[in-house]
Amino acid sequence: QLTWEEFEVATTQRAYSAELQLAKAISTAEGKEDLKALWDTLDKDGDGKISGKEWGSSVYKNQDIMKKYFGGSTLSEIGQAFNKIDTNGDDLLTWDELTLQAGSYLAANNLTAAMLTEEGKAEIKALFDSLDKDGDGKVSGKEWGSKVYQNQDIMSKYFGGSTLQEIGQAFNRIDSNGDDQLTWEEFSGESAAYALSAKLASAMRDPAAKAELKALFDSLDADSDGKVSGKEWGSKVYEKQDLMKKFFGGATLSEIGQAFNRIDTSGDDQLTWDEFEAAY
Repeated sequence: QLTWEEFEVATTQRAYSAELQLAKAISTAEGKEDLKALWDTLDKDGDGKISGKEWGSSVYKNQDIMKKYFGGSTLSEIGQAFNKIDTNGDDLLTWDELTLQAGSYLAANNLTAAMLTEEGKAEIKALFDSLDKDGDGKVSGKEWGSKVYQNQDIMSKYFGGSTLQEIGQAFNRIDSNGDDQLTWEEFSGESAAYALSAKLASAMRDPAAKAELKALFDSLDADSDGKVSGKEWGSKVYEKQDLMKKFFGGATLSEIGQAFNRIDTSGDDQLTWDEFEAAY
């Protein structure tokens, strides 16, 4: 028997198979050695960093192993994977940046799976409550940092990081509005964002689903300027709720509406089709 929750977890894992492969490789000595050898190959000038140019120039020659660890079914998609890992946007990847990102994939997968079960959700909520020392319903950066040592195993499991410093830095990734406070919605939203990414990634890899998604994008773009604004998105939620829920998640109209902000990573209140393709 297969429950819906098991199906969702399996779908997420399938859509993010390369990312999980990367995460698992980093967690074993043999896998890390294999990945480090690839890293050294890509780092042509031996400066300990991989530039966007170095990455792009190596895609054709190393496409099979790069596809295995970074995803993508075409040379262009393998090339675009660089931007997913380059989280600070400086067009340079360090080994630490790669390993931290790999750990976050595995943690997000663990968090998503946990949030789909009552037992797992209860464990996450208990962790949240233990971090919220003053009981105000929010976890501040200071509260998070003060609890890392005491809760490092469970925090590493769900939020990534193999060192106390990396677990501490995970706070900034979850604090999407940058106010140095985490609400339960933000806390649990980490799994929603990952599940959303998985849905879109899966669609982008299926020609029929990609065409359906592009048709939806065009229907949301009411003024046909090639961009979907927050206003355009919001005005179509009721009419397109089933299709938008399918691709963007959300159980209510409000949640479907809020999915816009998770995709609009630049925060300019505009979504382009290129943003979709580059991100997923």
